[in-house]
Amino acid sequence: MNILQTIGLKKYYRSGSNITRALDGVSLSVEHGGVWAVVGTFDSGKSTLLNMIGGLDIATSGSVIVRGDELAEKNDEVPSNNRERRDLIKEVVDYDMAF
Repeated sequence: MNILQTIGLKKYYRSGSNITRALDGVSLSVEHGGVWAVVGTFDSGKSTLLNMIGGLDIATSGSVIVRGDELAEKNDEVPSNNRERRDLIKEVVDYDMAF
């Protein structure tokens, strides 16, 4: 069973006429009980990916699905301040690690 999935995840930043593609169509699946790492070169989008998975940033397009729930549909339920978000993320990780 997948506890985490991203589908076609994109995050673009615009500065004037320049567009930076921090993520450009990232799709991945993480199964329950799996071990994974995010590795890459400087400025390859690692932090952006983790921010999207953690619900700290909103995708330009694509989906982040955690335990079957799409994060974009849960935006109203996600706490607005970073401390509450961090606690929510920790709760999800601790829950999944317990099983």
